[in-house]
Amino acid sequence: MSTERRALIAKKACIRCSTQKRRCDKAIPDCGLCTRLRQTCKYEPSSGPTPSPSPRPEIFLGSVAFTPSHLKDAIIQKFGPITPEDTFSAYCRAIEPWFPIISIPRLRSRLPLAWDEVSLDIALLCLSIILLTTTPRSSPENDNDRSEFKSLYCHTKNWISSTETLGLNSFQIVQSRILVTLFEVAHGLYPAAYISIGATTRAADALAVHPGADASSSHTTDDETKRQDSILTWCGILILDRYIAVDSGPHPSLTRSRSQTLHDLLKSTLCLTNLHHQNRTNPICRLARLFEASSLLDKIHTTLNSPTAEHAFNMEELILTFQTLINLQTILNEEIGDGIHLYAGGLSLCNTFGFVDGAILLASENGSKLPLIAGVAENCNFIATESLISVLSTITSTVEPFTLGTQSIDFNFLPPFVTFLVYKAAAILTERLFMDSDSNEGLRKLRILRNFLRIVGERWLGCERYLKLLNEDTTPRILKAIEQG
Repeated sequence: MSTERRALIAKKACIRCSTQKRRCDKAIPDCGLCTRLRQTCKYEPSSGPTPSPSPRPEIFLGSVAFTPSHLKDAIIQKFGPITPEDTFSAYCRAIEPWFPIISIPRLRSRLPLAWDEVSLDIALLCLSIILLTTTPRSSPENDNDRSEFKSLYCHTKNWISSTETLGLNSFQIVQSRILVTLFEVAHGLYPAAYISIGATTRAADALAVHPGADASSSHTTDDETKRQDSILTWCGILILDRYIAVDSGPHPSLTRSRSQTLHDLLKSTLCLTNLHHQNRTNPICRLARLFEASSLLDKIHTTLNSPTAEHAFNMEELILTFQTLINLQTILNEEIGDGIHLYAGGLSLCNTFGFVDGAILLASENGSKLPLIAGVAENCNFIATESLISVLSTITSTVEPFTLGTQSIDFNFLPPFVTFLVYKAAAILTERLFMDSDSNEGLRKLRILRNFLRIVGERWLGCERYLKLLNEDTTPRILKAIEQG
């Protein structure tokens, strides 16, 4: 399937293609032909028991008090021809492979056959799934082309706020918040993502459910299901919170002050040793890798931006964390085997954290804030120096086939976290070129990384933000050399 096609497929051809007897790829919200011709694409409403009631005007005007029923009607109206089964398929295909925060059996059991039977929180969760799996228009220079894409985002954010106004909260609403925050991260919507993760964390707190409740205390299937929901939900929050904190600057992650408490609660379930002999396709097992990598990232971020008074301890902590990252990376490489490393979310994060740590120490950007201590600083710089060039080459060689067209990107399996890894690699190469270090080979690698960001920008708009940041830090001389390549 072309990377420009949408994650959801309509059951019938659009009205334009049907009338003109043209072949329609039935992509939602717009088919490929209408997108290329820049024409309005419309589908006939789905037949069968899936009504789409008109939204109540008071929901949008705010002149009359509205109820959960009114809010649900407005959300259902936004689905158009999309069915509950379409939404379930979209999650299984384009989110669950790399960020499995929703239990598939749980989602399946809660989804009805028709929208008029759905609950408000499930309707909101489905809309968040559709939002995250929708591909933006491919014309960044024409803001009108993305108006519908932005409109879906604004409506979803507005309706999440409306549930808060109505005093409603549930696991499904918190999961909706997580997916919307992930959408903001993936499409470079800052400071929105930084603000949203705070509201999401508070919404999870308000549920007053401990994520690591002992499984032995679960007496019913429903209790165990709720426990798994809690684990998946809190893992998603912690992973995003830590990632957003690093991407946003030196400020600490929101959950840092209680990370140890939450980590201890989740440890029995997410311990890598306990999971070693389990089915690695299990969502909790896969999410555990991301959780562990994000935990290591948080340690590095803390040490660099909030060091203790003991400088020797800070250096030793960096070395220990870096070595742990290398060990985790080795485990992940063994698990992936002959698979495509680009699609391994945990590996991408692990590489990112080890890469950033090594690069920072090598360039003495943050490492220089700590006084040099004989034996400790030298060892730290040695580890960083040994890994930096190797990691740069690995990242470049991993993405190069996709820039050459020898491999096509399956965006259903591509975590948006990969884009930050590629951006950091490009940023460090840019800095090395500024110092005229290994210019020819560095230019070649930088072109590959920047081209990859442009390609992935068709799916995750956060790449456009990273390219702008790279351009701001690139001299006219280097930009000219990149363009001439």
